[in-house]
Amino acid sequence: MSLISKFKSLLPVSSRSFHAAEKHFVTQNNLVKDELFDIKSKQDELFRRIEQTDNGINMNLNYKVGEVLSPTLKSISDDLDAHDSHMKMFAWDAYKNEGESIDDAKKRFFRSLPQATGGMRLLQLGCAKLLSEFDALCQENSIPYWLNFGTLLGAVRHGGFIPWDDDVDLGILRNDLTKLTELLEHDDRYRITVVYDKFVYCRQVRFWYSDVAIPCFLDLFIYDWAESDNRDKEEEHRRLRRKMITGIEADPSLQFWCDEPYYAQENDQAGAIQLQFDRYIEQAHSGGLISTSKSPYIRWSIDNLDDGKQRWWTYRYSDVFPVNKMKFEGIKCSVPNNPDSFLTSRYGDYMELPKDIHSHFQHVNHDKLDSPETKEVFDRLIGQEER
Repeated sequence: MSLISKFKSLLPVSSRSFHAAEKHFVTQNNLVKDELFDIKSKQDELFRRIEQTDNGINMNLNYKVGEVLSPTLKSISDDLDAHDSHMKMFAWDAYKNEGESIDDAKKRFFRSLPQATGGMRLLQLGCAKLLSEFDALCQENSIPYWLNFGTLLGAVRHGGFIPWDDDVDLGILRNDLTKLTELLEHDDRYRITVVYDKFVYCRQVRFWYSDVAIPCFLDLFIYDWAESDNRDKEEEHRRLRRKMITGIEADPSLQFWCDEPYYAQENDQAGAIQLQFDRYIEQAHSGGLISTSKSPYIRWSIDNLDDGKQRWWTYRYSDVFPVNKMKFEGIKCSVPNNPDSFLTSRYGDYMELPKDIHSHFQHVNHDKLDSPETKEVFDRLIGQEER
């Protein structure tokens, strides 16, 4: 039954009365429809004007940013860079001695910087002692290694630790790391630890004293043999690492790693993480990106972190081998045959004044370095006379 028929059945029986009421309701209904249509039209117009205004504002802002602000900022940045270069040039020219080259003046400047003091210096000296013993161990067992990153920069530029650096970075080939690990299974003086770092998706490999009270360690970064330094292959290797990270993030069985982002190799579920690394290392092998046998090149392994600062991942064999010796804190250590290649890849012009003097990442809690307990540990390790 229609609404009108239902309504009609409830009224007194008068056709005229009903039709008059019906006409009134139809008229009122049409008026309501007209009002609703008018409101809808005004609403649409309001939305159109808001959108138009918004677009106008955004387009105006985009224009001002893209056509006015960005070029101005770039011009200011270029001017500041040019001014910075000019000031450095004048400063180095004023600093150098008569008959001294700018490069020699820079080396003299960096080597004249004051050393670290207090607990920081104790940590550096402890790491230097550990490095000396590591070097002797490697020489005795024909295991090549080389100073890397900030430690190599410290050797070349400062003759030792960069004053604000608190760790030692070393490079080593994968098969030599395996050899070293097996060697330490029968040596109670030292230990190697592997920690899976979820924050940067890497295997953090470190060489320590067996005494866990000593906070000194050496970071070991892994390199693989490679048949080519083709940049496409190198980028493919980077993509493979990114693919590995995506696979790890999508694997629900690795949720435990999120809960404990620094996961030690000896923990129960570490094998599940290592399985992911092994899978993609095998893909790198099958894809011809790395090799197990001696090759013309070496390549940064996907086990390591990728912080975006490494310009190249691949180096010529002759850039590394045969390793040379260079003094670091008075110790003759192994360095790449062509240290400039490594340093330029990482730092660009590494003889310029650095930007990380006050922002270098602390690998050890420096608050604990000045504690009596830590000082006692270092007294036993390096002795007071060596400070």
